[in-house]
Amino acid sequence: IYERLPVPFGLVRFGVAPDHPDVKKCISTFTKTAQLRNVNFIGNTALGRDISLDDLKQNYNSVLLTYGAEEDRELGIPGEHLKHVTAARALVSMYNGLPGYEDLDVNLDTETVVVVGIGNVAVDVARMILTPVDELRKFDTTECWL
Repeated sequence: IYERLPVPFGLVRFGVAPDHPDVKKCISTFTKTAQLRNVNFIGNTALGRDISLDDLKQNYNSVLLTYGAEEDRELGIPGEHLKHVTAARALVSMYNGLPGYEDLDVNLDTETVVVVGIGNVAVDVARMILTPVDELRKFDTTECWL
């Protein structure tokens, strides 16, 4: 298992809202798999930066590319690049502690916030914004979010 980040668990660690500890319990199943004798975890290794697809193809019979979105989908609307217009991926990365997002410039100390979207991530972001800080401290929420 090659991973760009230095730590395992990908989406479960950096994509599931901190106030959903039951969802994160699947980490124990992942850990059992990673501890098998024929499984190796190689972190801090990015495809295209540290290892090429050709390198992988030369050393393995099959290569499975199982990664998430590396960038936001732009809507192509006026204003989406203005200050304090932030994609959910950055917010989720911030409250889950993804390296590089601890200094995200987002203003949540305000009277009004609008969340555009209706999917699970939109609901998670809205809930994380609306949940009192003392409640969020009970979970694995980053200090920069609090």
